[in-house]
Amino acid sequence: MAPPSYSDLGKAARDVFNTGYVFDVLKLDVKTNQNVEIKAGGTQHLVSGAVNANLETKYVINKSKYLFTLVEKWNTNDVMTTEASISGLLPGVKLTTDGTFDRKKQTKAVRVKSEYKNDYVSLNLDTEFKALKPVINASAVVAYNGWLGGFNVKYNTNDKSVQSNNLALSYIAKQFVFTTTVNDNKLFGGSVFQKLSDQLDLGLQVSWSSENNDSSLAVGTQYQLNNDVKLRAKINNKSQLCLGSGIKIKDGVTLTLASLMECRQFNQGGHKFGIGLELAL
Repeated sequence: MAPPSYSDLGKAARDVFNTGYVFDVLKLDVKTNQNVEIKAGGTQHLVSGAVNANLETKYVINKSKYLFTLVEKWNTNDVMTTEASISGLLPGVKLTTDGTFDRKKQTKAVRVKSEYKNDYVSLNLDTEFKALKPVINASAVVAYNGWLGGFNVKYNTNDKSVQSNNLALSYIAKQFVFTTTVNDNKLFGGSVFQKLSDQLDLGLQVSWSSENNDSSLAVGTQYQLNNDVKLRAKINNKSQLCLGSGIKIKDGVTLTLASLMECRQFNQGGHKFGIGLELAL
């Protein structure tokens, strides 16, 4: 099996901490799985009352060994994106191009992405054109006996500067994933994902910044209570306790509830709540 892209290293642990948590918002997502896949979503912020919405259509053409995908996106900030991708031209190669137009700011951007994967390596090269001199984002992941080593660099040809350079090392076992990262030689991080049973997952995240000597520690878990209910919880070294649940009301309808409690100042408020509803038609 091909190694993951650099952005997916440590994803199993991140999902434990990020998936299913919505705070200070009411969220609605609707999607269809017909010949043309349509996704529509919206959020209302409970404090400000601001409403954001987005619409996405996806059309897939699968002929012989070629797979062609066309995606159109729009949101209420008047940002429109068109993306086209094709795979199957060469083994392990995928080519993607997209264009973005911000109607409010009257700005345009074009991005060309290429990807190559085999059993031992995953290569990605993204080139974004906002001007004549592009921003290049390149990454590589190499696999060997369960170990994954990755490197990512972002280079701006306009001012000839390296905007970011990141390193990652990951070890993947059957029910265990360990990942450590170094970002810009300033932020050092690590994560552990452990599948304790078919129902229970455990995650650990740590980070330390040499720039401001700030550190963080978080522990999270998710438990599949039954076929219809998943429970989630996480806590960090700032004494922020988050609780969440995903409830399958019926086929295609999932309700998400989440809360964040400031345990250090419990009586002073600052707690957050959120509700999400996902409909699959």
